[in-house]
Amino acid sequence: MSLQKARLGARGNRTSLFLLIMDKEIKDFKNFSFKKITKENLESVLKIRNQEEVRKASINNKIITRDEHEKWFNKKIMSNFFHHYYLKHDNKFIGIGYGENFDEKNNTCLWGLYRDLNIKSSIKYGSIILYLTFENLFSLRKIKSVRCQVLKEFEWFNDWYIRWVHELENFDDKKKCFNLLLKKIKWDEIKNEIYNKLNFK
Repeated sequence: MSLQKARLGARGNRTSLFLLIMDKEIKDFKNFSFKKITKENLESVLKIRNQEEVRKASINNKIITRDEHEKWFNKKIMSNFFHHYYLKHDNKFIGIGYGENFDEKNNTCLWGLYRDLNIKSSIKYGSIILYLTFENLFSLRKIKSVRCQVLKEFEWFNDWYIRWVHELENFDDKKKCFNLLLKKIKWDEIKNEIYNKLNFK
């Protein structure tokens, strides 16, 4: 599935335009894909999940065994809310964006992303995964907001989320992390503002 054809909650050509503006290094999207994780992708996913910097930034910072990884995947696909996606570019497995822990009462879920830090590129892969993940999650009628968690030692990273219109909610003393919230209405506002400035029809 190309990025243009992906079901993202916004028109495919709008999505392409947004990403082209966001990242001048991208010339087209023919070599990009963004799909749900399958059993065939597990090896690539585990490789990224166990990278040292990824583990340091995770609530659970222990190395994940293959058996634990497979049990994690099987549990996810059996749930009623399976939204784990991977980004590929030029046949390289770039990273993962996901939504999980759906809260039916508040119409929200926890979101996150991680990418292969061994791939050096001037392309803003993290922002691309973030954008596509939000478009998928907010295309679901039951999702009105998404939440994320940032460990205290990575407090400086809060600014990146705030630039993506997140609100800082509180600090979790038990997990030693900041909780941030992004409302769908705010996400739609920032997108429409960009599109309107470009007089995009």
